[in-house]
Amino acid sequence: MGGTKIFVLRIKDVIRIAAVVIIGLIALGVLAFFFIPRGESRVQPPAIQPSGALYIPGTYTASIILNDRPIDILVTVTEYEIIAVEMTEMYESQRLLFPLFEPMMARVSDDVLFYQRADIVIHNDFPVTTGILQQAVVAALDQAMMP
Repeated sequence: MGGTKIFVLRIKDVIRIAAVVIIGLIALGVLAFFFIPRGESRVQPPAIQPSGALYIPGTYTASIILNDRPIDILVTVTEYEIIAVEMTEMYESQRLLFPLFEPMMARVSDDVLFYQRADIVIHNDFPVTTGILQQAVVAALDQAMMP
């Protein structure tokens, strides 16, 4: 009774099982890709205290015209740092026609405050919107620069 057991496998069954296993592994990989958080690694810039002031303290504005109405980008600075980057309230028609401006402004604001400069590369899916906002922040900071 303890003899050798022989299994007969058809090649069609082996191929079918291998295909199911491969599809299952691909599905697990895709799920892992979508659900595992991929936070951006930010390296804190070194704290440099310059010998002279960088900015004239105050709040400076630059305007963007959307749907024939201006939106002001406000940049508040002290002598050595950028302390706030904000956008004035959008009109309802602007908010409907340009829904990405408010979330992208939050992203630009966070990055400018983190890196303490406006000429940074911000990677996202909306480079045109981000670029327009960055240009306005740069224009406001140009007003604040020490001569």
